Amino acid sequence: MALKLYLLLLFLHLFSITKAQSPPQSNITTGSTLYTNSTPNFWPSPSGYFAFGFYPSGNGFKVGIWLVGSPKNTIVWMSHQNDTVLSPGAALLFSTDGRLRLHSSTGQVESIARTNQKASVASMLDSGNFVLYDSSWKIIWASFDYPSNTLLVGQKLGQDQIMYSSISEADTSIGSFKLCMQRDGNLNAYPIRSFFDGRYVYWSSNNPHAERNSSLNLAADSRIYLSNSFGLSVMNLTEGGYPIDVKALYRVTFDVDGILRLYQHQMGLKGSSNSSILWTTIHEEDRCKVKGICGPNSICTINDADISCICLPGFDFVDSENPNIGCKLNFTIIEDCFGNKGNADYTIFPLPNTLFEPSEYDILLKSSEEACSKDCLEDCN
Repeated sequence: MALKLYLLLLFLHLFSITKAQSPPQSNITTGSTLYTNSTPNFWPSPSGYFAFGFYPSGNGFKVGIWLVGSPKNTIVWMSHQNDTVLSPGAALLFSTDGRLRLHSSTGQVESIARTNQKASVASMLDSGNFVLYDSSWKIIWASFDYPSNTLLVGQKLGQDQIMYSSISEADTSIGSFKLCMQRDGNLNAYPIRSFFDGRYVYWSSNNPHAERNSSLNLAADSRIYLSNSFGLSVMNLTEGGYPIDVKALYRVTFDVDGILRLYQHQMGLKGSSNSSILWTTIHEEDRCKVKGICGPNSICTINDADISCICLPGFDFVDSENPNIGCKLNFTIIEDCFGNKGNADYTIFPLPNTLFEPSEYDILLKSSEEACSKDCLEDCN
């Protein structure tokens, strides 16, 4: 009897070891290939909630990871975000030498996962993380280490890492804003073309316990927090407390309009999903406070929850279908800085109920509107 009990315990012990060391549920082996025009053109996670492969962008395709949903998918990671779109005929090859490479239709080859080690297996995990394993099942590369515009549960934005907004929902190339986890321990948002300078920050975490090697994190209960170099929470951006459920997925996305938002996705049957916004860095009625939301020579206006960009007098949209990129002169300047300004007819237009960002302009200390107008007209810029 004692021998039988010993053998049973030994079997259970070996079974537990085997289970702990077992490979992922869904494996991608070397030699596997995806094509833009194949069906499917992606590798799914075991649950089917996430997928890695080719997604439509602009007039072509890009490589990334998305949260599968109906009526539309949600892109959560982009490989080489600012690369040109791919034409039909491009291929993703997990080659027999353990490299994940993109082959364009023109013959160009680009590495998707840069690592000095040879990968044996790849996997699209249910966390939304795409990983490469070596022969001993050690992760040697993970998409979670290279965030684009979104953080998923368990992912972090580390010191000096930057998240970039996209141009639009349809075009995921780098847009107008950037979000940086700075060395001083603060999370700051800037216009894309600005320096990392406090004058250009339009939103900051204002971390009272800021220190080096801090990171932005998303917990399983939807809590967004900043942690120190030991992984300890030093500041909560949200309180969390939402259900930890396999059908409730959370993401933090730096959206097209330069605002960081927390989303909840309730996954339903047959790929259906409902999403809702749980938290935002800037309230909807304050979106015009985002520096650069409307581009040069234009003004941001808000009506209820909707914002719109209008051109200053004398300017027209650079692209009428994309009014947020700014405006250009609608007349020809007939003199330069050394010309005769007397030949031109300029007028000062008042703009009532309008706020301008002071850091972008010189401040003229004048006692009257007429004196201020005179100095502006004489300013040759």
